[in-house]
Amino acid sequence: MSKTGAGSGRGAVSWVRRGAAVAALVVMAALLVVGLVGFFADPLQLPPEVLEVLDQRASVVSMFIGAAGLVITVAALLLQLRSDRRQASAEPPVAEPPVQLPPAAGTQTQLNMPATGGTVNAVQGGTLNIHNPAAPAGGGQEPSP
Repeated sequence: MSKTGAGSGRGAVSWVRRGAAVAALVVMAALLVVGLVGFFADPLQLPPEVLEVLDQRASVVSMFIGAAGLVITVAALLLQLRSDRRQASAEPPVAEPPVQLPPAAGTQTQLNMPATGGTVNAVQGGTLNIHNPAAPAGGGQEPSP
């Protein structure tokens, strides 16, 4: 269940993000297809010397892309650690009490009362039996004067 209301304006942002993600996936898939066709079909019929130079340049470009990815990854990890520290220093959220459902009809509930040595057995919608082994003789009633 979402904790933001329908009027918060976040729904539109969600659709924009989904659209951007779908567009990025389509562009990446198209680039993959173009790269595979260029690799296997060799439509330009380039001589081996030119392919060797292009291969070296592609290696240098991929090295810089990898270095940039490493820098971005380290920055993201540092931001995550900083965020975790802020959350740890903040007040912990108040835990909501667990939801307790009433027992189904006809089920038996037993309460043990160790301080008095007694036990209460109850059937919902039925009888209530109290058993106290420490009760005095005579059914727990005081003698009448």
